[in-house]
Amino acid sequence: MDHEAIARLAHEANRSYCQALGDFTQPPWADAPQWQRDSAIAGVKFHAANPDAGPQASHESWMAQK
Repeated sequence: MDHEAIARLAHEANRSYCQALGDFTQPPWADAPQWQRDSAIAGVKFHAANPDAGPQASHESWMAQK
């Protein structure tokens, strides 16, 4: 499984969603700061290791990284 490719896809989907709402602050994956890319990859790895994790568990994992 290519965690980075999945994270890149998720990042770009979120960026498109933000743009649809008028928020153009999210940079393309290639221009995103390393911390943002690392965070997205960590989220993908978390869900790969915990396929039954719900939104709360995902948020808690994200918060623990911060």
